[in-house]
Amino acid sequence: MKRVRIKQVDVFTSTPLAGNAAGVVTEADDLTDEEMQKIAREMNLSKTAFVLRPTEKADFRVRFFTPERELDLAGHPTIAAFHTLAEEARIFLREPTTTVFQQTKAGILPVEFQIKKGEVKKIMMTQVKPAFRPFEGPLEKLAGALGADVDEIKKTNLPLEIVSTGLPQLMVPAENLSAVQKMSPDFFALKRFNEEAGVVSTHVFTLQTLSPMAMVHTRNFSPAVGIFEDPATGTANGALGAYLIKNRAIRGNSPVTIISEQGYEINRPSEILVEVHFVGDRVEVVRVGGQAVTVMEGEMFF
Repeated sequence: MKRVRIKQVDVFTSTPLAGNAAGVVTEADDLTDEEMQKIAREMNLSKTAFVLRPTEKADFRVRFFTPERELDLAGHPTIAAFHTLAEEARIFLREPTTTVFQQTKAGILPVEFQIKKGEVKKIMMTQVKPAFRPFEGPLEKLAGALGADVDEIKKTNLPLEIVSTGLPQLMVPAENLSAVQKMSPDFFALKRFNEEAGVVSTHVFTLQTLSPMAMVHTRNFSPAVGIFEDPATGTANGALGAYLIKNRAIRGNSPVTIISEQGYEINRPSEILVEVHFVGDRVEVVRVGGQAVTVMEGEMFF
């Protein structure tokens, strides 16, 4: 019988039982692909991260699983994994910042710890340079799957666009906050739509927010990978940050930090920091991060 140490970490929050929960296994070298998938299914969280010895020039290798499949990259489980590695003293932290490198299926990417008085205040992950492709519709079919009003999307005068900073995500603008809050998707229809469009998720956003500190309010629907609604989505919000700069929906001098609020509709309030470096409307670097807190640890037997 195998015994696997595992933790559950709430990410994009400093408050336990908020944010987005991720499972973390920091000693995964002896696990098979099938065992990792089964552990992720047993945890039944949106994602579980598995940390292994690197096979390329990096500090750690990390693999990411939803309950249904493996992903090349994921945001909140990256933060969870490196929060756990720091908590277990697997990383030597130096103020004010310490950078390590993770090997993922999307490439080797830096992860930065921001430290003050010996405490980790924030963890930021760099994502893949964004790639954009147009959404080819039909809009009415998408709106029907989302339970959305087509006019609420059209009134924004912003394009629907597929953006990837490691995973392809469909960006869907909405005119006002109430329209986003009222959306009640047909998840089976949306799953088929996402599969046909070749995207991991549909990421809905509005520039109206609940918090005066936030700049964008979001909801993320990912039934194509087994997640109906995600409380806080690092890769999708990274893609959204790139989209907002490219389409000049948010302006400022590079780098711009965008605060995204997510998860309120499912009682898991989250705050995601998105840092975008750009020249004109050309996005060069996207970093995503925030805080995390461990809420559970134990062993799994199988």
